[in-house]
Amino acid sequence: MRKVIMALVVMTMTLSLAQLALADIFKATGRGKSEEAAIGSAVANAIDLATRQMLDDATYKKNKGKIAGALKGKSRKLVNHYEQEGDIEFTGAGYEAQVTADVNMRALENEINALGLLQEAMGNPRIMILYNPKLPQGGTLGLTRADLEAFFDNSYGSMVDVFVERGFDVIDKKSSEQFAMQVADTHEIDVDVNKAAAYGLKYNADLIVYYQTVGVGKEGYSGSGAKMFLRAQLINPSTSRIISSKDVESQAFAGTMQEALYRAAKDVGSKVSNVMIESIKKNWKREKSGGGTFIVVLDGVDDAEEIASFRDKLKSYPDMDNTRDRESGGGKTTIEIKFGGSADDVKSAVIKASRELGWTLKLVRAEGSRSTWKRQ
Repeated sequence: MRKVIMALVVMTMTLSLAQLALADIFKATGRGKSEEAAIGSAVANAIDLATRQMLDDATYKKNKGKIAGALKGKSRKLVNHYEQEGDIEFTGAGYEAQVTADVNMRALENEINALGLLQEAMGNPRIMILYNPKLPQGGTLGLTRADLEAFFDNSYGSMVDVFVERGFDVIDKKSSEQFAMQVADTHEIDVDVNKAAAYGLKYNADLIVYYQTVGVGKEGYSGSGAKMFLRAQLINPSTSRIISSKDVESQAFAGTMQEALYRAAKDVGSKVSNVMIESIKKNWKREKSGGGTFIVVLDGVDDAEEIASFRDKLKSYPDMDNTRDRESGGGKTTIEIKFGGSADDVKSAVIKASRELGWTLKLVRAEGSRSTWKRQ
């Protein structure tokens, strides 16, 4: 029995610590016609302060009434613990109280998410959709350039339709079609992620949907049928990192084999877009809230001792201890930083480190979590 009680105590303490880890502390004042009403008002105002921290001013002001309605009566759910500060004062018109409240940010975020406001505040990333027409066997779908263009039009077009309908800014078709044709004209079977990422950066893409299709068909007396398989990868162009990978398939029937394949390509493109959007939203939310992997490229630095000095200087700063050299050579060095802050925080740290080492660095280019610096 004693072991059971101890286990319950440990479990309770673990849950309490987990809740505290998700909580932020806010101090607020409230007023009411009774002492209890004043305290309740103060707690509600602490939750309001936490909400303002999550949203920009414009989004908060636009949806103030909607937010108040959604959070009404949920103080116990959203506040893990609060403490009254000092005595409750009677002001003549009522009572005034001040509290320090531990607001459960995870629970509050879920409430705000349910209203769709966080997504509204963050906006959507700029998407580039790239098609790799090379198959694993080294062939392409169809026999001619016209076939390639038809596959691109059908799969790409259906993907754009879904993304645009869901509020995404998609980079123009011409640049994406140019990528597909360049790949088709080379003899490479596999176009690696780095090349797709570099192409996306050229057009200032926040995220890249990089896809490849394989189709099979069968002719019959009354018509033809086709099945299309599509694999899409979600790529962060700044880090050349694959964030997500999804596989879908679709079947279609038509009078000819090619028409059946085209229809299947259109349907499979629509399917994968809907599946991929959830991964995009999760990743974009993480990027916008700060934190992640940052890449710093130093042009004009490749001496081993200087690299070590710069890296160690960055590692000495708060929360930047997870910093490492990724590659160097040809007069350039790439440093990877896993950090819980923002891209602006990383830029400030780079400038500070260079000054402390007596260097002069000039920011040449910044794309999302990747920045390139030239040593003067």
